[in-house]
Amino acid sequence: MRVASALITGTTAGLGRALLEHYVGRGVKVIAVNRRRVAELEARHPSVRFEQLDVRSAGDVEALVRALADAGELPDVFILNAGINRVDNDEAFDLPAYREVMDTNLYGVLNFMAPLTRLAVGVERHIVAVSSVVTCAGNPYALGYQTSKQALTTCFDVWASMYAGTDLVFKQVILGPVRTSIHTMEDRLPRWMVGVKRLASASLEDAVRAITRFTESRRKKLIHPWRALAVFGLARLARRFLPATVQGRQTLDGKRRRT
Repeated sequence: MRVASALITGTTAGLGRALLEHYVGRGVKVIAVNRRRVAELEARHPSVRFEQLDVRSAGDVEALVRALADAGELPDVFILNAGINRVDNDEAFDLPAYREVMDTNLYGVLNFMAPLTRLAVGVERHIVAVSSVVTCAGNPYALGYQTSKQALTTCFDVWASMYAGTDLVFKQVILGPVRTSIHTMEDRLPRWMVGVKRLASASLEDAVRAITRFTESRRKKLIHPWRALAVFGLARLARRFLPATVQGRQTLDGKRRRT
C-alpha cells in the first residue's frame, strides 16, 4: 500500500511529531489532530491540516470523521498515537488520574472506531493503534497506561479478525521503550526500572522507520523492539522474587523506598 494521506493523533511531541515530520518529508498529505495548538509546529509545516480536537470527545471525533468522509478526504491511514501516562497513579490509587489515562489512551481510539466502522468507505484504509510492550510484560509504575494498552490490544486483535477481507485493515504497533517525553520520566522511577528501560530502548528514528514500513505492509501486528520483551520479562521475574524494598515498592508503613 502506498500512503498518500494520513491522519495522526498526538503530533505535538514525541513519536507523533516524528511521524508527522517523516510523512511530510515524503510529500504525504497529513491531518494532525491535537488537543492543543503549537504555533511553532504549525508554522513549520504549512502543508499540514491541523485540527484542534480532544480525542476524548466522541462527538467531536465523529464530526471530524464524517466531515472528511463527506468531503471525500478520508485518509489512507489513521495512526492513532495520542497517549498519556501518569506515574502519580501508582503512588496511591488515584481514580481521576486513572480515568484520564483510560479516556485518552483507550476511548480516544474507540471514538474513531465508532464512525469509521459505520462508513461504507469503498477504499482500503489502514487503522493503526499504538500499543505497548507493557501488555506483555507489565510495569508496576504505569497502572492506568498498562490497563489501557491491554484493552486496546484486545480490541484490535478482535477487529483484525472481524474485518478481515473488508476495506478496513486493523493493525497495531506494540512498542517497547522509545526515547520520547514519556520515556524520560526517569526521576520518578526506581533505578532497576530505569536500567530496564535504557537497556530495551529504541531510538525515535528507528521506531518511526519501523512503524511507517509496517503501516504500508499487509502485516497486522508489529512488536518493536523485540528485545523489550526479553528485558521486561526478566524484570517481571525480578519483581516476583525480590523483596519489595529492593524493588522500590510501597511498603506496609506507607513509605516509598527506592534503591
